[in-house]
Amino acid sequence: MKRTFPLLLIALLAVPLLMTACSSEPVREVYTAAGDGSRPEDLDKTTVFTPDEDLNIVVTLNSHNRELPVYAVFTAPDGNTYPTDPLELDETAGEAVLGLDWEANNNVPWTEGEWKVEIYVEDERKETITFTVQTPTGANNAG
Repeated sequence: MKRTFPLLLIALLAVPLLMTACSSEPVREVYTAAGDGSRPEDLDKTTVFTPDEDLNIVVTLNSHNRELPVYAVFTAPDGNTYPTDPLELDETAGEAVLGLDWEANNNVPWTEGEWKVEIYVEDERKETITFTVQTPTGANNAG
């Protein structure tokens, strides 16, 4: 019994460490958010945007021990793609905001319909999410 106990104790301590090492997926969560900000707390979580809003995603990372290049590719319903600039996230980064700025798009309304966003970490696609761009109900289109 005296020999078995230390081996059992080592096994019990090693299993959680090994499981932590195995869960090396860098992305924990991704969601879409509206607003004109660069921090998650400045944005409003949503899945529906108006054609004149900034289109953002918030990427929450798992713990990591190296710099991770992260970028996204937005695909409009008409097939046009809009890649974001990559962000180099160091090991202290827990969240990142990636997005498309409406004003930088010359104030041209985004195409209405269902959009797709692919999130890449180290040039490997990790997540794909969708959202909708639509004119609000009851909006007056007369100018």
